[in-house]
Amino acid sequence: MKKNIRNSIIYYPVYCLLAMTLLACNKQLDINDNPARLTKEQVSLAGLLAATIEYTDSTFFNVGQYGNYYPQYFAGSAGQEANIDSYNPYGFDNIWRSAYLNAMPNLKELIERSEAQGASQYAGIGKLLMALNLMQATDIWGDLPYSEAFQGAANLSPRYDPQEQIYMVHLKGLLDGAIADLQKPLPESATLRVGTSDHIYKGAIANWLKAAYATRARYYLHLTEKDASNYQNAANDAALAFDDKTGALDLQLRYTTDRPSPWFTFLGNTVQASKHARPSTYFINLLNGTFYPGLPDPRISKFVDNAGAATYVGRPVGSLGNENGANLANTDITANTYYGARTAVVPIITYSEVQFIRAEALLNSNRGEAYTAYRNGIEGSLLKLGVTEPALSNYLNDPRIAVGAANLTLSNIMLQKYIALFMQMETWTDLRRHEYSTSIYPGFAPPFRNLLGSGFVQRAKYADNEPGRNINVPRIPDQAQKIWLFTN
Repeated sequence: MKKNIRNSIIYYPVYCLLAMTLLACNKQLDINDNPARLTKEQVSLAGLLAATIEYTDSTFFNVGQYGNYYPQYFAGSAGQEANIDSYNPYGFDNIWRSAYLNAMPNLKELIERSEAQGASQYAGIGKLLMALNLMQATDIWGDLPYSEAFQGAANLSPRYDPQEQIYMVHLKGLLDGAIADLQKPLPESATLRVGTSDHIYKGAIANWLKAAYATRARYYLHLTEKDASNYQNAANDAALAFDDKTGALDLQLRYTTDRPSPWFTFLGNTVQASKHARPSTYFINLLNGTFYPGLPDPRISKFVDNAGAATYVGRPVGSLGNENGANLANTDITANTYYGARTAVVPIITYSEVQFIRAEALLNSNRGEAYTAYRNGIEGSLLKLGVTEPALSNYLNDPRIAVGAANLTLSNIMLQKYIALFMQMETWTDLRRHEYSTSIYPGFAPPFRNLLGSGFVQRAKYADNEPGRNINVPRIPDQAQKIWLFTN
């Protein structure tokens, strides 16, 4: 497929033409070049960076598009989407395509070409974005093609690397390598320096380094069930990450009027009857004064729109039609909300998340620092969404939020992280890390209609077309089976 390049922006491919061309495993592909992969003749390092940033942001939107039913940010409203929130088997085909056909093969190209030319900062950004894509993908599926992937016709059936190997070898190498590359001196040649084709930080390498530390802090936190010493590793890296409470340094792509946010296209710009998803009862009740009686969250009108109703009511998960009070729901993601706006951002990793990582990591070793990070995470979320005084201080200083260092609990931290990371799939990883504990997430329950039979969904099934194209696809009985990361 051809790429249209204009003003260093690489536009998304037309996916209907690519439905039969999954790079990692497509047995039907009989040409040497991946049609979604940019060649040296087509684009420079600068143009390739622009493309990979946009492809990466697209994978983070794509996984949230339907995956947000699993952490119960969304509840289904009709058709297929309602079945997903009832744990109908779902394969995340959209992220498989965007990650394996677009983002990761082009990132491999960026890394290899940057290293060959001595463009260390390009290589560092490439390794960071590759790590973000790979970590998100393995957190969803577990075992994945990586070490033998991205070879085109040379290997149409790559083996699936065990998730343990992905985490302990590949992700560690990518993240350590990214930090090392981003710390190297700038190349003498201006053409090898990152510039305005960097649609996130405009060539500010110090900010990319902060994002790399933030991502490695996330990585270490994921591994704490395997080795508790990773709590300190996570806290150390979090201290070197974003330091702007407003979210100005967050790793995220902001969209424009001409190129609107995919959340705007998917939910914000659709009429209520056509909504693919609605905010869930669980999420709304954390904000509307139900969970904290008499303390409505000032972020609620930023996150969701209730068309001026007196109350905010979410939709119960796993309900079809109007059962279980689903017809009473009155909240939606619209163009008037923070993430539904035409020019909204799609976050990849944020200041607030990093602060909550640090709070969790230090809870049992340095409660004072943990409490400071907890409050920073909440304040950062409030500021990012545009909450102003006195609402900001009233919420932050309410005794149910300002619990004090001695009384701080893991539940305090994780509930506030849950709110702050609205529509970000990292929350699903948190829920699975903590085994969907109701002592940490009070009131969190399986969907009303649970097609798994009982319990919670633990993984995605592999993309629907993948088993017919690669004999190496693992055989998974159902989505209740835990991935390696969450097994003790």
